[in-house]
Amino acid sequence: MNEEQYAEIKGQLMANDKEHQSYNRRLQDHDEHLNKLDNTYIMLERLTNSVNSLTAGMGDLKAAVQSVDKRVADIEREPADKWKKATWKIIELVLAAVVGAALVYFTK
Repeated sequence: MNEEQYAEIKGQLMANDKEHQSYNRRLQDHDEHLNKLDNTYIMLERLTNSVNSLTAGMGDLKAAVQSVDKRVADIEREPADKWKKATWKIIELVLAAVVGAALVYFTK
């Protein structure tokens, strides 16, 4: 092997070493990105579980609010029903008085 061949082989080896260093650096960068993606995936799973728990809790809360809403509506409706009943009683009494007065007037 002469000096030229030796220099050529040495140059190729140095180029190969630089490529290997570049590949190793890129692989390490990919490993770091994969680790970040794994952490992100874990956080997304946790968030998904939290959202699912909140959704279930919201269903229970919705049922409780609907129950309270129904009770409040019933409580608010009660005085109106009493006034309607009282109004009908007054109308009945007025009509009875008119009919009674008419009967007295026509029976004389």
